[in-house]
Amino acid sequence: MEINEITNAITSQTSYFGKLITLEFTDSKKEILKLRPLIDKFVTVFWLNGNRAVALVNKEQLKNLILNWPITFKRNKKQLQKILDNQRVFFKGQNFSFDITFRPLIYSILNITPDSFYDGGINTSIDSVLKRIEKEKVQGADIFELGGKSSRPNFKDITANQEWERIAPYIKAIKKQFPKLVLAIDSNTEQVIEKALDQGVDIINDIDGFNSKKKLELVRNYQPSVVTMYNGRNFSEKADNLSIQLTDFLKKSVQDLEDCGLNQQNIVLDPGVGFSKAKKFLQLDLLKMQVISTLAFSGSPVMIAISRKSFLEKLFQLELKDRLLPTLLFENNMLESGGRILRVHDVKETKEMIDIYQIYHNNMELPKKIIVLVSRFILGMIPI
Repeated sequence: MEINEITNAITSQTSYFGKLITLEFTDSKKEILKLRPLIDKFVTVFWLNGNRAVALVNKEQLKNLILNWPITFKRNKKQLQKILDNQRVFFKGQNFSFDITFRPLIYSILNITPDSFYDGGINTSIDSVLKRIEKEKVQGADIFELGGKSSRPNFKDITANQEWERIAPYIKAIKKQFPKLVLAIDSNTEQVIEKALDQGVDIINDIDGFNSKKKLELVRNYQPSVVTMYNGRNFSEKADNLSIQLTDFLKKSVQDLEDCGLNQQNIVLDPGVGFSKAKKFLQLDLLKMQVISTLAFSGSPVMIAISRKSFLEKLFQLELKDRLLPTLLFENNMLESGGRILRVHDVKETKEMIDIYQIYHNNMELPKKIIVLVSRFILGMIPI
C-alpha cells in the first residue's frame, strides 16, 4: 500500500490543530478495506474509488491513526509518521525548544507595573514574584514574561529609564534563582529591548511588531525569539478589510524578521485582540480572534492573548473578577482554530482547561479528576 500527502487539495480547510491533511491510499480494494475500522474511528472524511482512497485528517487524528496502525502495514506506518513530522509546529529559541503541535504552552504574565488593567500593583516585590514563579512552574507555566509598562487602553506612557528601572532588578533575580527559566519581556521600547537582551532575556514581545530599523538591528545582532503583534492602534481599522490588513502586516513583519536571521520557529504571531482605536472595537476584537485559523494555517506558532480583556465587559457586562470563565471558553475556541501559546494571568485554571481539552480530543474517557475539575468550574463560577 502506498500513502502520499496530496498538496494543494482541500487543505485550505482548517480544524482544531490547524489545517486538514489530505492523504491518498493506493492498493487493491481488498487491502484498503482492511483499514475501514481505523478510518471510521479516526478520519474526518473518507472517499473510496476502486483501488484508490482519499482521507481528510487533522494532526491529532493522524497521530491516532499512526498509534493504531495495523502491524501488517508496518512499512506504511513510516510513511504516515514522515507526513506527521512535516506538519509539526515548534517554538524555538537559543535556550529552548517546544513542540507545540499537540501541547499548547502557558505563557505567564508578570506585570511589574502600578497601572496594568488586571494585575497592576500586585507584583510589588522581588520575593513575591520569585514565589509566584515557583508556584506557577508547578501549576504548568512554561514561559514567564515581565512587563514594565502598561499597554492598556489610554495608558500613560513612561520614559525608557523608568520602564527599565522597574524590570531590571527582577530580571537579575530571576536569572539568578531560575537560570534555566524561559524569560520574556513585553516592551516596544528600543532601549529597554537592548538592555534586556544584554541580560540574556530569551523572548521579546513587541506590541508594535518590530516596526523600526533599530529593533530589527537588535534582532539581527542578538537573535532572540520574538512575539510580533498587529497593533490596531497604529492603523485605521475597518471590519470589511481587517483580515487582509492584519495578515499583510504580520506577513511583512515575519519577512523582516527572517531577513534578520530568524526562522518561522522563532517567531510567534499575535493578532492583537484588545488593541484598537476604533469606536466599534468589540466587532474588531471578535474578528481578530477568528483570524487565528488563518495565521495557524501558515505553520507559525500563534499566540492567544485575551486573558480577562475588556471586550468581555462589553459582551457580558462583567467586571474584572468575573472574566475568567468566558476567557477560558474563548481560549478553548482559539485552541480549536490552531492557537498554541496562551498568554494568561490565571495559570492553574488555564492548565485545567488544556487538560480537559486534550482529553476530549484524544478520545479518552474523562477520569475522575477531570470530572471533579469540571464540577468545580461549574459550581464555583456560575451563580445559582
